[in-house]
Amino acid sequence: MRRAQANILARNHRAACAWILLSLCSTALQGCAAYKATQQPDKKNLSVLTPGTPRSHVIAELGAPLWSEERDGNRVDLFSFRQGYRKSTKAGRALVHGAADVVTGGLWEVVGIPAESLADGRDVKVEVTYDRLRGVQSIEVIEGENVIRPRSLFSRKSKREPGLARQEAELAKRDVEAAKPQIDAAKPPIEVARQPSLETPE
Repeated sequence: MRRAQANILARNHRAACAWILLSLCSTALQGCAAYKATQQPDKKNLSVLTPGTPRSHVIAELGAPLWSEERDGNRVDLFSFRQGYRKSTKAGRALVHGAADVVTGGLWEVVGIPAESLADGRDVKVEVTYDRLRGVQSIEVIEGENVIRPRSLFSRKSKREPGLARQEAELAKRDVEAAKPQIDAAKPPIEVARQPSLETPE
């Protein structure tokens, strides 16, 4: 009887130790840089924001909008998401972290975990307006302009906001139209030079 009770106690003790060990391993795994790399957000296919794309395709790729409304007879959606990385990129990062852990005996986690915590994608907020057929008509980027419209490394475009640039262009156009009558009035009259007669005197 005592031997049976001892065997039961030993079995329960081993099960408890195994459960504690499994919990510790799971916690350590979730905290390691390699695991965090695989859990980074996926990369969205932003080509769905091109004009003509059906609204259903946009929602399927970017997720449900934060809010929707009818504006001037057109449907308008506001999307908020985090642009992440390709699966191959995440797998490569996880492999690098794993190899670094082996080489450094786990000391790499001091660098790897903060790095993965910082490189966790970029926030994007975009307002999408659809036409009467529920296709993308236009977009307005609220946050993440460089993600939606990435600039070339050697691009020398102005860093001014698109809305400000449009306003300046409209003001310049109005100034030119307002000054056009004055410019026309200031132009000297054009005289047509009379060509000399080719007839020979008699």
